[in-house]
Amino acid sequence: MSKEQAAKTKTKPDAKAPGEGKPQRHLFMMLFEATAGAKTGLRLGGRHAIMVFMVAGEQKLAIAKGFKALEATGWSSMEMKKGLDLTGRPRLKDKALDASARKAMQKGAAFLVYKDEIKGQA
Repeated sequence: MSKEQAAKTKTKPDAKAPGEGKPQRHLFMMLFEATAGAKTGLRLGGRHAIMVFMVAGEQKLAIAKGFKALEATGWSSMEMKKGLDLTGRPRLKDKALDASARKAMQKGAAFLVYKDEIKGQA
């Protein structure tokens, strides 16, 4: 999903917790592919998979924040492949993913960059 397609994604309004006026915060896990820039410390132009964990009130906002955060940290040509709302689910079995999810819950966002470049498709 491109940045433009993500902006057109329809989502439900923020869910509100019973008795509260604040929107409920959700933890989203999204798989992105992006091209490394100079600020990433990886080979310039290399294409990588990046697992993005983002806390937001709705999926549309989490996707937009994911694109913006990746761009700010030196990535370009971002494309979201898939996403999942992890709110209320048990801990992740993969230790690296679980640590990133926990970090996002504390700080609002976390990235897990897969160092191996994505091979070109014929």
